[in-house]
Amino acid sequence: MAHYDYIEKAVKVSRREFIGLAGVAGAILWTGAYVATDLVQDRNKYIKLRAQGIYKDDEKAKIRQSHNNQALTDVYTKFAQNPLSHLAEDLFHTKYIDRTKLV
Repeated sequence: MAHYDYIEKAVKVSRREFIGLAGVAGAILWTGAYVATDLVQDRNKYIKLRAQGIYKDDEKAKIRQSHNNQALTDVYTKFAQNPLSHLAEDLFHTKYIDRTKLV
């Protein structure tokens, strides 16, 4: 039979020290969670305020339809041929990403 000379190191932490360390660790974790949720809430507020601002600007605009906007029609006639050309698709059109879950 093998004989092992392994002696476990004695860690001497009193009950009071353990409770103190656990309290400090809990406070650090709680503070980090609070900061993270606060950042998410601020981001959501920013997104909502930005959307409200865009809608207000749209309501104030004289031309609210892109096909009636003279500047946009000039860009298409001078640069991108027509609205459904391959060049116009590459330059102006983007892919839709659903971000409703972020708000």
